[in-house]
This record gives sequence, C-alpha cells and structure tokens, in this order.
Amino acid sequence: MSKDLEVASRYATAIFQVATEKDLIAEFGEEFSVIKQALAENQDFVKLLENPTLTTEQKKNLAGEVFKEANETLRDFIFLLIDRGREDYLATIADLYAKRVNDLHGIAEAEVYSVIPLSDQEKASLSAVFAKKLGKKELRIHNHVDKSLIGGVRVVIGTQIYDDSLKMKLKNLERQIKA
Repeated sequence: MSKDLEVASRYATAIFQVATEKDLIAEFGEEFSVIKQALAENQDFVKLLENPTLTTEQKKNLAGEVFKEANETLRDFIFLLIDRGREDYLATIADLYAKRVNDLHGIAEAEVYSVIPLSDQEKASLSAVFAKKLGKKELRIHNHVDKSLIGGVRVVIGTQIYDDSLKMKLKNLERQIKA
C-alpha cells in the first residue's frame, strides 16, 4: 500500500468509526458521494483548495461555504484535513469510506467491460456468479463498452481481474503457439 493510500485509509477509518458511533454511516456515505462529485466537477475549487498560497483559514472559509449543507461533523472533518494539509486526500477518503460501507453491507463494486452494453439479465447473472465467488451478498456492476475486446467480458473487482474476452483468448493462443 502506498504511503498516500495508507494515510487516506487511516482518515477513512477514523471518520467511519465516528459515523458508526453517531449512527450516521448512511448519511455520511451519501454526503461523501456528493462531496466527491463536487470535487470531480469543480476542478477550479480543487485547485483553490490545494493552492499553497492560500492560508489555512482561507481554505476553511472556502470549504465551509461550499460544504455548508454538509453534516457539521463531516464539515469539521474536512476542516481537520485542511488544518493538517491533507485536503488533497478528500476524494480518496470518500472512495475508501464508500468501500467500508459496502464491505459492511456485503457489497462489492465491479467494472465490467464488454463489446456491447450488457442487458439487465446479463448483469444480474454476472452479479450472482461473482457475488457468490467473492462471498458477497451483491455485486454492483458498472458496465463499460470496449470494442477492442472483440467478444466476451473482462471483470475487474478491486485488484482482481477476470478476463474471458476473445482478445485475451487469442493472446493466450498466440503464446501457446510461440512456445
């Protein structure tokens, strides 16, 4: 685990514990999702927040204004990140928090690449197979179209990759022929 990911993980663990103690796991999850979306859609805000020429107070005032609708505890957490110069970790912390919530509920996220969009039935079938394989209750599938696969699917769940694409089968066949 990289040092940055390790640091972000500690903060995510801490805010998850606070959310658990205050019975706000779902609320914080929704708010982190909104925060992450706001950061992704407003790169100018991110640049300002990470600008070293702004004082800590200026950054906190800016974040306080942007996140004024957020839960007070979560807003204080963002201020803590700014105080410690860790505001650039916010999006990563949001991702790690979401993963902890999913783990709590037995849910895994999967990126599924296919040549054409998968039908709801195909998604449900893949979800059932891989959820069982991973010991999860549910697998949330995010389908991406990748014409280079030629056929089949490639499933990415965390660090695990299951590649049953025609492209991979052809590469394997090529390796066998050359060997």
